[in-house]
Amino acid sequence: MGFATHDTSSQRLLITGVTGFIGFKTLLVALERGYAVRAVVRHDRHISELAAKSQLISEAHEQETLDFAVIPDFLACDKWPGVLEGITSIIHIASPLARESEDYEQDIVKPAISMVNTVLEAAARVPSIRRVVITSSCVTLIPFEWNFTPDSERLYTVSDINSHPKKPYGSAMEAYWASKAYARLATRSFVEAKQPQFDYVHLLPSVVFGPDDRIPPDGAAEELLKDSRAAVIAPALDGSTNSPFPFVGVPVHVADVARAHVDAVDSTRIPGNSEYITSSDTPEGIVWDRDAAAVARKYFPEEVESKVLPLQGTLPCIKFRLDGASTEKAFGWKFTSFEQTMRELLEQYLRLKRNATA
Repeated sequence: MGFATHDTSSQRLLITGVTGFIGFKTLLVALERGYAVRAVVRHDRHISELAAKSQLISEAHEQETLDFAVIPDFLACDKWPGVLEGITSIIHIASPLARESEDYEQDIVKPAISMVNTVLEAAARVPSIRRVVITSSCVTLIPFEWNFTPDSERLYTVSDINSHPKKPYGSAMEAYWASKAYARLATRSFVEAKQPQFDYVHLLPSVVFGPDDRIPPDGAAEELLKDSRAAVIAPALDGSTNSPFPFVGVPVHVADVARAHVDAVDSTRIPGNSEYITSSDTPEGIVWDRDAAAVARKYFPEEVESKVLPLQGTLPCIKFRLDGASTEKAFGWKFTSFEQTMRELLEQYLRLKRNATA
């Protein structure tokens, strides 16, 4: 599939959320592609921490193809005009996670909406900005209560959206689902009402996992067992990282999500005001316990036999049929399979375990 040439040398990207799992990988991909990047961080210490995690980041910073903007408060609107000077596209990844709180509305939902509105309003005042790529989520396709009575036969596409999340929120996860839906709706509403000089691309990842490039070779395996990765690797382990709730069976490799974010900057490839699901193994998805164990047995039989991978954990699975084919057609490449993604995750886990005992 052929695409017109996109001149990265004339572009400067602003990327938020670069200390996170998806954002860090997206920053690496953007630098590898030859983009000049301004990365937004919350604290000065994040600059040296990021440089220490990647030679590419360190060298790009030294060569001034990467600079940093420190914004402790994302909603401090006075910071944004200077930060966005000279920027041609924004990749907005930062968003509140599903953390337990005494006030889900104030701590998860409202900040997510305010963050995206702040970015869009600031971008509308900078004529050089022509595109804003925003990380949304597949959870915006369905209401949270779908988990209890799922429609496992319907094929969900980007035309689906949870327009009216129910309140009050009973958990941090339910609030997170609502926050992503409201942020997606806010972007649509802003562009429709304001008609800014830029367009947007929404990317809707499913369950993002895979190896974590932020962890050094001599790091601890426990660093890998955080957030959703702890749950998806659980079927291969001893049960200590089991999730208290089921996951939908829709995986995607973090490298594919990062690649899609950077590809989406290119308006010669990806049309504006468009949305794309990023998920592998579509439309039928996977079954976490069955398929994770199969990968472990196929590629790491010795570790299974020796109980390094005891296969005693579990991750209950809900079937969620997604349209990934439309995204593959638009972007011109295939998503990495669950088998390969899980293999790479287990390889990193085992390597870190070996290093700890060496």
